[in-house]
Amino acid sequence: MSAARREPGVPAPAIFVIESKSAHETKAWGRRLASLLEGGELLGLIGELGAGKTCFIKGMARGLALREEDILSPSFTLIQEHHGRLPLFHIDLYRLDAASLEDLGLREYLFSAGIAAVEWFERLREAEDLDFLAVRISYAGANARRIEFRATDERHATLIARLRSHFE
Repeated sequence: MSAARREPGVPAPAIFVIESKSAHETKAWGRRLASLLEGGELLGLIGELGAGKTCFIKGMARGLALREEDILSPSFTLIQEHHGRLPLFHIDLYRLDAASLEDLGLREYLFSAGIAAVEWFERLREAEDLDFLAVRISYAGANARRIEFRATDERHATLIARLRSHFE
């Protein structure tokens, strides 16, 4: 993944929205997405506290040949590294008001050959300048969640197209 900045005002090339009816289904979407990952992807997870960001990443873990139970919210440790089919860097910015790549030493994780999954991605100051796949999870009922996948570049748009083909 390149660290090149996007041009301001360029619209996202792809959006895909699904509704998950349960935590099990949310994990299944995470697993589907992870099965398509090739390495070098940056995923920005956005959503309220308890919306299902970590649940989604647990599903991703299964798609990367990792044990779901090893995935815990890294709120106190900031970064958890997992090594499966591809390295998974699970990053949680919840406890930070605003963070920068340089201040936190995140550059090596976000631009690696692994998968960087960042919870509370919107707290990263440079977020708008990066190429990434936004995964916005919001409440749609007691157990239901609305999951919106939004690509900011062509690579992640292609990923959305491949994910959508699993749905159709």
